Amino acid sequence: MYEFRFTKAAEKYFKKIREKGLKAAYRSALNKISGDPYIGELKTGDLAGVYGYDVYYNKTNCEIAYRILK
Repeated sequence: MYEFRFTKAAEKYFKKIREKGLKAAYRSALNKISGDPYIGELKTGDLAGVYGYDVYYNKTNCEIAYRILK
């Protein structure tokens, strides 16, 4: 299991989420990422070293962008 460290902007965003379904979708995605951080898609180009994991909720696609620090 890996540890998460959120940026200030991410903390602020997650605190403002009011929809329980969206919050649950993010929580589920974060649990999956903590179990296997390489589950996301590795970005290339300017975003090299950043992984992205798609979260679908209410016909909308959101993406969690993260890095794996060792």
